[in-house]
Amino acid sequence: MSQDVKLLVSLFLPFFLIHCVQQIYLTYAILLRSYGFSYEATGLVIGTYSLAAMLTRPLGSWLLENFGIRKMLVWSGMLSLIGCSLLFFKESTTLLLIGRAVSGAAFGIYSMGLFSHQALCVSEKRRGAMFSLLVLGSILPMGAVAPLGEWFLYSSRYTLYLAIGPALSLLCCFFGGRVNIAITQETHNISKKAWGTYSGLFSSRAFLFLALTGTVIALVDALIIKLSLLAYEQGLVTSYFLVGASVTAIIVRLPGASLLNALPRIPLLAPCGIFMSCSMILVALFPSNSTLIAGGILFGLGLGAGWPMYHALISDLLDPVLRPKGTATALLLYDTGFFITPLIVGYFLPRFGTTGTFATIAIVAGSALVLLEIFYWLPFYRKSRSSKENKEIN
Repeated sequence: MSQDVKLLVSLFLPFFLIHCVQQIYLTYAILLRSYGFSYEATGLVIGTYSLAAMLTRPLGSWLLENFGIRKMLVWSGMLSLIGCSLLFFKESTTLLLIGRAVSGAAFGIYSMGLFSHQALCVSEKRRGAMFSLLVLGSILPMGAVAPLGEWFLYSSRYTLYLAIGPALSLLCCFFGGRVNIAITQETHNISKKAWGTYSGLFSSRAFLFLALTGTVIALVDALIIKLSLLAYEQGLVTSYFLVGASVTAIIVRLPGASLLNALPRIPLLAPCGIFMSCSMILVALFPSNSTLIAGGILFGLGLGAGWPMYHALISDLLDPVLRPKGTATALLLYDTGFFITPLIVGYFLPRFGTTGTFATIAIVAGSALVLLEIFYWLPFYRKSRSSKENKEIN
């Protein structure tokens, strides 16, 4: 078994488990509404998780560089356990906010560590496929754990629903402490140098545009955590969308994993986000269980290919010494969308309704991605390809 495969096997289960913790709360808005929370308050509680995940990405980079992957995962897994346990105290909005903040911080640190560890240890020629297979662990919970959570809520089994997060967090601690820490020779050499600086990171124009593109995609991606409100008000089943997206993304990431190594990643990231925007526009304008399935398939196509491309491009565009900080920064900015979108939805939904709110966000984000593709990524790709061809000739 190759070193890359051993690493993937070691990282996959912790990655899957921490995303199970995250995605059990995709339907948390339903529970908050049953508690009597307003749309604005629901948006604040939901968005606090993503804000905490966003702000702790740089901390995750520092922890990885100074303490190593195993300690980092065990500590953040314990934080997740504490945060999820606080969600039992529904009588206190303060404790709910603290719980969401702590569990969000844990997710931000834990997932950042896994991504950075792989970015440092996987060879470039296998990077696309390896990232694709790893992030399969973020899709599987969407088709399994999230529907289970929705079923618990609709059958009023609130205690069982809330108990899932702490139980999964314990498993994150156990398996996080057993990840493969074997490193490549390249990583071994890097560890003897000074790590790159943020000034060096921000001097890369390509990386800045990558982070911008990821942030815009995140605005659409984050609509999924409030989609349960749209479905609930229309008498629809959110799980139709979630299962459709999950199955499609699995198809893209499993049989298509090796294809992601062969495809040019630079010009394809923004179109993946455009697919996701079109999915949300379809669901918002024509709400039905059928369109939830169709929208989920379209969303899964974009997410299934786009998420591993995004992470692979971080490594493609940066020198190895900058990858931990680059991964942390890119994920921090991606998380910005998951904080902003719930607040936007919470504010505009009572005024413009679910259709107007969801459609507007998707249209604005999709249009921005079209402009980024036309005016930056396509010219950058042509320039990069031309430069590579000239080097090969010389």
